Amino acid sequence: MFIFLAVVMLLMNYYLAWNEACDTTGVLLCNVERQKGVHMPDYASYQTDQLEKALHNFSGRNHSNTENGLSARHNSHHPPSTTRNDSYLLQSKCLSVPNTGPITKTVHITKETNSTSNCIVFGDGLLGATVGEPAHITIKPRSFNKKELYDTIFFSVLAVGNNHIFHAFPSRINLTSLKIKFTYIPTIPGQYDLFVEEISRHLQKQLPGSPFKLVVNGPAINKEERKKIADHLPSCQTLPQTDLSWLEGNWVTRDLAGEKRGTLRSGWVLQPNRCSIDIFTKDDLRQATASPSLKTIFVLGRSTERGVFLSLVDILLTIDEKREIKSSILWKCWGLMEIRLGNLRFVYQDFRIEDAPMENINDSDHVQVTCHNEKNVGSSKDLFSDAIGFFKETLFTDRFRPDVILLIVTNSLHLTYLTKTIPASWDGIIYTMNGFKCHDGSLYTYDGRQADIRVAEKILTFDKRFRALDGFALATPLRHATQSSPKIMKAFHWHRPCKEQDGEIQVCGDATEMVAQILLGKAIAPNGKDAWLSSLENCGPKQNNLKRNIEVCHDCPKQLIPWHIKKVPNPICYNSTVLLQTDDTDIQAWGGSLCPNDCMKTAPVGQEDVKSGRVDVRICTVLTIEEPNN
Repeated sequence: MFIFLAVVMLLMNYYLAWNEACDTTGVLLCNVERQKGVHMPDYASYQTDQLEKALHNFSGRNHSNTENGLSARHNSHHPPSTTRNDSYLLQSKCLSVPNTGPITKTVHITKETNSTSNCIVFGDGLLGATVGEPAHITIKPRSFNKKELYDTIFFSVLAVGNNHIFHAFPSRINLTSLKIKFTYIPTIPGQYDLFVEEISRHLQKQLPGSPFKLVVNGPAINKEERKKIADHLPSCQTLPQTDLSWLEGNWVTRDLAGEKRGTLRSGWVLQPNRCSIDIFTKDDLRQATASPSLKTIFVLGRSTERGVFLSLVDILLTIDEKREIKSSILWKCWGLMEIRLGNLRFVYQDFRIEDAPMENINDSDHVQVTCHNEKNVGSSKDLFSDAIGFFKETLFTDRFRPDVILLIVTNSLHLTYLTKTIPASWDGIIYTMNGFKCHDGSLYTYDGRQADIRVAEKILTFDKRFRALDGFALATPLRHATQSSPKIMKAFHWHRPCKEQDGEIQVCGDATEMVAQILLGKAIAPNGKDAWLSSLENCGPKQNNLKRNIEVCHDCPKQLIPWHIKKVPNPICYNSTVLLQTDDTDIQAWGGSLCPNDCMKTAPVGQEDVKSGRVDVRICTVLTIEEPNN
């Protein structure tokens, strides 16, 4: 009887709250849809399914009409979760306390960005809009030719509210009138500053009237009900994540976010429409370091992605442990670096292959290297061959075999080759992140963004272990919060050094920290954070003053240029209770890539006279495209 009454009360509360305000996760307000006389959006059905499933589990009702807890009517639109969404019903003796502290407010305009552009902007969407209805803005460039509009000058439309930020999407440039239309569909009512800006690598100007005072009309938000529904959504890492759309959602503050998963340390969080991202605090990672098995997250990329690695480190360490983070080897390394605390390990490898030429690929069948004695010929065209060697001789060997990899690849041909080196027996996950470039102007155009999406979607078909991570969709609402804030394209990094919340945050970058949290969820708690907490045998006290052993290893060159990747790094390591300042004597000049061991065993094909003397020449194939995975 008690169970029956509890179920009835829960249904009644849900129905009343849903009628009051059902835009609780950033989708179209269903009250607006009812006024139009049309069906509620499919996402409303999805939210209902989540609650129904919880009730089924609670009351022991038959699951014959459901699959993985999601109803058939939802499966036709969205992939089902790979695990059951009943984790919030688990009773764990280990609790996770969400991040607290003041909500960070980003600077959105400075003297340097307050100059007025010669372009004009008009449209009803500048001052008013309605939740759920498209709003339009048109920009008319005055003094630019077509080439400049495609290659040099770009435009940004960003709406900034106290608890919500969103951007508008551009159309193709009208080649006749040279007009650009921007469209947005607001999801949360309120007042916003609408910034309409002309942006480039060197300048950033406000169009006349910017920032506009935008008012988005719509039924008031029921904050508490919004939080409840966000809390009932599945953990994002339990979804397939095999299409770019799983990250679609809203950047909101903790005033609008669910309470169960928490927010980033800044008080902001990305709330996707289909799921909620588990946020791991410093105390959570303290529990993870005591895990019975080693968990490894590996970041491959440029200095931009190094920010993701630094965000991981910043969450992991205490204030005292990371006091020297900016002067440590971890802050700037153009090679390999890793940090291990207990059974949690984060690794970064500089991996700038996106512009690597492919002249060393013959007939699209083989990747070859040329060796002079024991060294690979040191030219930029061999960079990709070194990358393949790193995959085969380091990344997927027993030395690392990571649980989760973040990989930045903008060239699908590169990944076609790299995929062939991944062992079939490896059971980890690779997030292939696209568009994570605040300085790439093409991403702020229709054609450039669509090209980026096409490459990302093609890459996802290469291997079942690949997962989508749309870096541009995730980060672009934060475009005023780059290293050169509020300048958008002048910066290369989404992160910057800082001293916020009494030194607790020393790596500021919500974009990099959000990516870090996604990686943590997949590595530490693939079945959801609640399930992970429930699996812990010993929560342990919060021993903030306990001296912990931190292991740091690195193989970092003195210079970035020439870009290079060591197939087999030879790191120097130290153990300490805190991060140490960089010792320059540990950083060596780059002497060139070594010839692969298998190649050194072959007979030379000839000899050649070089500056250092006569050398044996070997030409070897490091990868054949037709080779099956090993």
